[in-house]
Amino acid sequence: MTDSSASVSARPGVALVTGGTGFVGSNLARRLVRDGFEVHLLCRTNSNFWRLDDVLPRLHRHVAPLEDAARVAEIVRSVRPEYVFHLAASTVVAGTTAGADDLVGVNLLGTIHLLDACAAVDCRGLVTTGDSFEYSSTQERLAEDAACHPDTLHGISKLAATLYAQSVAKTQGRPVVTLRLFSTYGPGDHPRRLVPRVIAGALAGTPLSLSRPEIARDWVYVDDVIELYLEASRKARQHAGGVFNAGSGIATSVGAIVESILTLTGSAVAAQWGVFPAPPHDAFPWIADTRRTCAAFDWRPQTALDDGLRLAIAAMAARAAP
Repeated sequence: MTDSSASVSARPGVALVTGGTGFVGSNLARRLVRDGFEVHLLCRTNSNFWRLDDVLPRLHRHVAPLEDAARVAEIVRSVRPEYVFHLAASTVVAGTTAGADDLVGVNLLGTIHLLDACAAVDCRGLVTTGDSFEYSSTQERLAEDAACHPDTLHGISKLAATLYAQSVAKTQGRPVVTLRLFSTYGPGDHPRRLVPRVIAGALAGTPLSLSRPEIARDWVYVDDVIELYLEASRKARQHAGGVFNAGSGIATSVGAIVESILTLTGSAVAAQWGVFPAPPHDAFPWIADTRRTCAAFDWRPQTALDDGLRLAIAAMAARAAP
């Protein structure tokens, strides 16, 4: 655990990030460091810090499972964060989830323990992370006031955590807001997810094994998502209890994503469709209705899809370079 070189008086605040070694969390932690925050990470024992190699000396690391309420409360009391960004969640990659104990323990109980612990400190903003799979399966755009009937334990546990966060905000008057993330992509993404997997294949010249090209998703670049986290944290008291979609609002097919990556990399590898079946949820597009988010915040997605893919390609190429 090491201190940032910036003086305490010059820092804009103290931030606590859970899930800071993950894809979105690491990008957020790096941005907070760049902006001069004193950044604390709440990590698991087996956390891998490869995404944060360049900023590790400027991070304060605290080890505790979110399921350990007493230890989480102890860390929060010692850090006394002004801003809390809760991104820790049970891992879901390529349709594969963890077991029921992990889903409920991390997604729901972990959120409860963190929010309860933060009641003891004077947070200016606490942003929790929801998921588009909290919604019901539908062909329609997904709006925050739509009925939510998730049909997976991941979606159920995330929805329960969102409802708890809303309850805490409304009954205790605390500055808690929730962002429901859609298909975020960019540097540092999990290598088994679609965009990095296709980029890796294109760069290596390896044929791509894929399911169906017509599957649609709402792709939003990670830096744009980070901007929303930051604005939401600053305006959390104003929008306490609010749930906001973090998406582009644009449907883009998997086929279009693959074609763009192959074009941008100049790769001629074969896209082999139908190699494996798509999971049931891929029958639905999961596209965000962003009207509530755009009404509440100045935020708008700024990164065009091809520009974001170029940045993701460049990051993967640089990491693979000797």
